[in-house]
Amino acid sequence: MVKKRLMSQTMLAVMLSMALVGQPLLVGKAFAAGGDFSLNFTATAPFTYDHAIGGGTFDNRTVGKSDDIVESLEGGDFDCGDLVSFLTRIKVAPGATGTQTIDLKYVWTADTTGQSGIALDTMVNAVINRPPNVKVIPPGVAEGPGGTDSGNSPDDGGSTATIVATDYTQATFSKGAEHSATVRVTDLEPSENIVLRFELNLVCDGRRPTGNMQARLASASVVAPASDAISVGDQTVPFKHVGDVKCTDPKDCPPPPK
Repeated sequence: MVKKRLMSQTMLAVMLSMALVGQPLLVGKAFAAGGDFSLNFTATAPFTYDHAIGGGTFDNRTVGKSDDIVESLEGGDFDCGDLVSFLTRIKVAPGATGTQTIDLKYVWTADTTGQSGIALDTMVNAVINRPPNVKVIPPGVAEGPGGTDSGNSPDDGGSTATIVATDYTQATFSKGAEHSATVRVTDLEPSENIVLRFELNLVCDGRRPTGNMQARLASASVVAPASDAISVGDQTVPFKHVGDVKCTDPKDCPPPPK
């Protein structure tokens, strides 16, 4: 009986020792954490970029049509066929661990709330807003060193942005239609600020539209080194007074559908 008790105690000690040895490995492992990220979704100030190619900068987030960003868009500042630029600043907490990759899902209206005739159609690009991607025209100014977007912090330059999924299945100009795209941003490290920029193309079908449109950051998540949700709150950019959108180039303004 004593021998059996000693054997049991020995086996228990070995198991406890193995468990304790494993603990430092668990503590040292890098886990994804959605709480490491703070996201700020806005539209680019419309007078600071060429609407044929997109652009603009987040810089210090000064609000104004000739400054950095705007929190809502006005139809009178755009033409049929324009590219409408949007910015998202991604802040990584100083206490984050390792290098992480995140996905951001954007959803926008492919029709108006009133009479159809204009829509935000597809996402045409997604880039980290660093040279050579920074494109600004007067009165806009890139406020970072050497004409860079000061909304970015210095880093190793390794971050990339890629459109990894789209959903355009709901027909453009159909009532209640929405389109979406998911953008993946890589190489996010502790204390970094990264500015993501993308453009949506503005299309018209010849009718006189009424009402509003919008674009929003619908959700976000860490996808590497593990998965975790990121809180985004309610981040929506309204596009108001769509009937004021101009038609400067006839090729972008087809006759109304019959």
